[in-house]
Amino acid sequence: MVRRLIFLDTSFIVALVNNSDDRHNKAVKLASKIQNEEKIVSNIVIIEVLNILRKFKDGKLNKEVFRIIKDNFQIYLEDMGVYDDALNIQLRYKGKLGFSDSIMITIMKRMNIVKIASYDRHFDGKEGIVRIH
Repeated sequence: MVRRLIFLDTSFIVALVNNSDDRHNKAVKLASKIQNEEKIVSNIVIIEVLNILRKFKDGKLNKEVFRIIKDNFQIYLEDMGVYDDALNIQLRYKGKLGFSDSIMITIMKRMNIVKIASYDRHFDGKEGIVRIH
C-alpha cells in the first residue's frame, strides 16, 4: 500500500483547534478530507503552534493540543543538516520565504511529501509543493 503523506503547517493546526479562528470551519472540512493520510509535523511547527495558542484558555489549550499532536502525527525531528538545507532554500527565494517555511519545505523534500495543509500563501508556486486549503 502506498503511504499518502501530508505535511501540516502551523496555520492549519491553529485554525483547526481554535474555534474562534475565521478559518476554523474550513479547517474542520479539510481535516475530514485528509483523515486517511499520514500527517507529518516538525519541531518548528509544534513550537509555532504552542506559541500562538498559549493565549487561549489560560495556556491550558497547549497541553491538549500537544497531546493530540504527539498521539496522532508523525513528528520529524530537525537537525543541523535540515537547517543548512533550509538556509539554501531561503537564499533561493531571495529571503522572501521565512526560515520556518524553508525548514518545512526542506523536510517535505527529504520525505518526498508533495502536499501541505496550510493557509500560508508563501507555499504557493514553490517547486514540488501543492498547498491544500
